[in-house]
Amino acid sequence: MTEDTPAAVPVTPNGRALRVPILVAALLLGGAAIVLARHYKRPDPPKETPAPGMTVGSDSVTLANDAPMWSVVKVAPAEAAAPHWTDPVPARIVFDEARTSRLGSPLAGRVTGVMVERGQHVKSGDKLFTVSSPNLAELRADLEKAIVERATAQANFNRVKSLVDAGSLPGKELVSAQQEVTEAELAVKLANQKLASLKVVGGGDASFTVTAPRDGVVVEKNVAVGQEVDTSGGSVMAIADLTDVWVVADLFENDVGNLVSGAKAKVIVGGTTEVDGSVDQVSAVVDPDRHTVPVRVKLANLDGSLRPNAYAQIKFFDPTAAKVSLPSSAVMSDGAETYVYVKDKSGALKKRTVIAGSASAGKMPILEGVEPGEQVVVQGAILLDNQIQLDN
Repeated sequence: MTEDTPAAVPVTPNGRALRVPILVAALLLGGAAIVLARHYKRPDPPKETPAPGMTVGSDSVTLANDAPMWSVVKVAPAEAAAPHWTDPVPARIVFDEARTSRLGSPLAGRVTGVMVERGQHVKSGDKLFTVSSPNLAELRADLEKAIVERATAQANFNRVKSLVDAGSLPGKELVSAQQEVTEAELAVKLANQKLASLKVVGGGDASFTVTAPRDGVVVEKNVAVGQEVDTSGGSVMAIADLTDVWVVADLFENDVGNLVSGAKAKVIVGGTTEVDGSVDQVSAVVDPDRHTVPVRVKLANLDGSLRPNAYAQIKFFDPTAAKVSLPSSAVMSDGAETYVYVKDKSGALKKRTVIAGSASAGKMPILEGVEPGEQVVVQGAILLDNQIQLDN
């Protein structure tokens, strides 16, 4: 064997190199690494140090007179508040349900004609839609049958009366005949009432036409030719008197405040036109779909310029006698509480919980928590918040 000849490698009987010692060593090293990793402790991140001239507490920040942060933090005395108008809130125009007639089909059948469209003006008695219904034919057949039975009962009564007058029949037979006539007349009356209760006009033996019960505008139309309708299908058309309409704003529960029926309001339509009104109703329940409180203003609409489903805005007059008024930038909230930063006697800017009203024109009325003249952070409060969170 020469120096360049490689050393013989031990092989297994099938010719593969023997790797068992290498695998054992690898497993031992891996186990040692796992043990060391379990005892390894990551060093804490470097703690944020306050900016120069700043001392941070659990709920306050103290700034030195020459602290750089004064360039973004501004303190001003709280001003006494006065009643005010709220900022405009989105609203929608809807028709007055109290002045609306909803129509369905009084009998099951198939729609064969629709004479009106949504948005169309109609007069009382105008034809709206026609339905072909076998049930109508049955009602009319019942009426005709009742008329025939009444005529038969009357003829029988006349015959019995003649025989009683002639002494051929006892008087009690006349009583029975009179009872049959009375029952037949009641059957005719009932059949007529069933037809009259439909409040429709005839269109043949098996069809009828639903007519408008009032003057107004077709505000809903959910019916088409060929559609199957029945008494359980609910309303398929609605006619509303639009001389009065509702303007409804959906407010979050916290924004309702002290709004009550009769409170002054201004409705903004077309983006610029303001119409004076008053709150007609503040809902006592939260809307299950929007999860808001509907607040309704009723307006006269004699010229028809306020169209249902159009957008509008409402401003409400807030008569609440708030103690002070602060810029909205001064008032903070973490979802659980509302607070501001007030400069105390020691010079610290300390967090203080307050009760706030509705913002208006960039101002927030404070009902409780701050007195007029107290020094409040009106700019840069969010920076103080961030610094307290970083240091705590």
